[in-house]
Amino acid sequence: MLALDDIDRSLLFQLSMNGRVGITQLADAMNTSKQMVAYRLARLQEQGIIKRFYAITNIYRLRKTHYRIFIKFQNLTIQKEQELRDYLVNNSKIAWVIYLDGDFDMFFVVWSENIIEFEKVYDDIMGRFGPYFQEKNFSIATRIEYLPYYFISPAMPKSGSSLVFGATYSYSELDELDKKMLNLLNRDGRITLASLARQLDVTSKKAKTRMDDLIRAGIIIGFNVKLDHALLGYVYRKVLLKLNDTSRQNLEQLTAYLKQQPSIIYLLKTIGPYDFEFELMTRSNEEFYDIVKDLRIRFSTNIKNLNMVIMKEESKYEGLLLY
Repeated sequence: MLALDDIDRSLLFQLSMNGRVGITQLADAMNTSKQMVAYRLARLQEQGIIKRFYAITNIYRLRKTHYRIFIKFQNLTIQKEQELRDYLVNNSKIAWVIYLDGDFDMFFVVWSENIIEFEKVYDDIMGRFGPYFQEKNFSIATRIEYLPYYFISPAMPKSGSSLVFGATYSYSELDELDKKMLNLLNRDGRITLASLARQLDVTSKKAKTRMDDLIRAGIIIGFNVKLDHALLGYVYRKVLLKLNDTSRQNLEQLTAYLKQQPSIIYLLKTIGPYDFEFELMTRSNEEFYDIVKDLRIRFSTNIKNLNMVIMKEESKYEGLLLY
């Protein structure tokens, strides 16, 4: 486990708010020098604490839907598990693959333009590996809210700011330049304008204009930083809730409560077996259990059931595959 000091924590918190923010702005926000910020940023990347930066792209603005499949394995040999992993990682239709511990063993995400396109991907996977799935749950995430990383710096005052993925179905058409730019920004959210322009074979001015247009259109909703939580001694969990009442008022009350908890980093509204999900980082089982206990007490009349998984290994996070 690697230790962080206050400067590291402040830097990671600021980057969770805007992973593309410049060194000068970071230094101003942290009340330190640009040299210190640049040094600490490079060190966190060299240590592997910062794994990558990426553009958060609202795929609902691109005629796509966020389909998820949770899997519980049965009779899965090491050889067959490797075959499944390789198939999902190499499948251009699969955006995300992650191994779990708890009530499910794996989940993967498919971003498809319609249910028929998704069905083809789903049926192919089930045809190849269905006998090794004891249980499978299908759901759609309609709204994902990205919260600042208060878990890394709990003393920071709650700003109420967040980034919202989904919650809209208005479309934007992309040309080939837009698609290439989104692919590049999804893989490196802090890529310089000069490098971006060079890879796109356009001027830096045009690259900046196009990026600003994508942000203005709500296609890029922000830039985030992905951390190696295990190196920092945190356990990353997802909690899945079945609710008795999913009225807007009750969901707003639940959301407001969860947003006050420093450990919580994502909130998800879903359609499927579960009604609502949240993801959180905690250092100990006791911390996690205290959060869940308080949640159950405060919302005892509305929480029908609660399941939990630990996010273990992220085998793939391509995000966008626009060609």
